[in-house]
Amino acid sequence: MGKKSIVVEIMEEKLSPYGFHYAAYENYRWRFSREVEEITQAIVIQGGHWENDYTLEINVGNRPYKLKEITNDPEYNLDFLNFNNEEEQKAVLNKLLDAAEKYGINKLDELTKEKKFIQPTAQMYKKLYKENSVLTQQFINRNNAVDLMEEDILQLLKKELEVRHGETYMDMQDKLVELSSVYGNMLIKKVGGRWRYTKNDGRTGVDIQVFCWCDVLEDFIEAWQQNEENKIIENIIINVEPLLIG
Repeated sequence: MGKKSIVVEIMEEKLSPYGFHYAAYENYRWRFSREVEEITQAIVIQGGHWENDYTLEINVGNRPYKLKEITNDPEYNLDFLNFNNEEEQKAVLNKLLDAAEKYGINKLDELTKEKKFIQPTAQMYKKLYKENSVLTQQFINRNNAVDLMEEDILQLLKKELEVRHGETYMDMQDKLVELSSVYGNMLIKKVGGRWRYTKNDGRTGVDIQVFCWCDVLEDFIEAWQQNEENKIIENIIINVEPLLIG
C-alpha cells in the first residue's frame, strides 16, 4: 500500500466521525474539510519532499496553524515527525491526528466563530481560476502599473478597496475577483506555486508548494467587509516573508 492510500485511509478513519471528508491532494498535502456555518474548516497532513516525515496544520481560510500554535501540550507540541517503515508511518499519522482530535477541531470551531464573513460564491471561484491572467492584465493596463514595484501595487489594491466602502456585495463581486487575481499572481511571481481549483469543494487558491494554500479571494472579501485594507499587506508579511527567509 502506497503512502497516499495509507494517509487517506487513516484520515478518513479519524476525521469522518466529525464530518470531515477528503477534499484534495497536491504536492504531498492531503486535505480533509467540512462546512460549519458556511465556513470551510480544513485539516491537512503535509508530507516532506525529501524525507519520510509528516506534519499537521489546520485552517479556516488563508491562515494555516501548525500544531505548535494550537497547543502547549508537550506531548503534541510537534512539527515534522519522521518514519522509516509502514508501521512507523501509521504511528506518526495516528499521533498527528490524535492531536487534531484533541486540540485541532476545537481550535477550528474557535476560529470559525471569529471568522464570520461573507463567503465567495462558486461562480467567483471559477472566474478567478479561469480569468486571473486576463483580469490581472486589465488591472495593470488601467493603472499603468507595468513598471511598478510590488509595494506600489499593494497600495493600489488597498486604495481600490478603500474607495468602495459601502457598496453591496453583489456589486463588488467582479472587483474582488479582479483584485484577488492581481494579488495571487503577485504571490506566484514572488515565491512560486500555481493557481489551483479543487473540484471537491469548488475553491480556487494559490497553492505554494510545500508551504501553504492561500485563499486570496477570502482574504479580499474579509478585508473589504471589515474595512481593514491593511490586512492585504499584513498577509504578505505573515504568510510569505517567512518562506523567503527560510
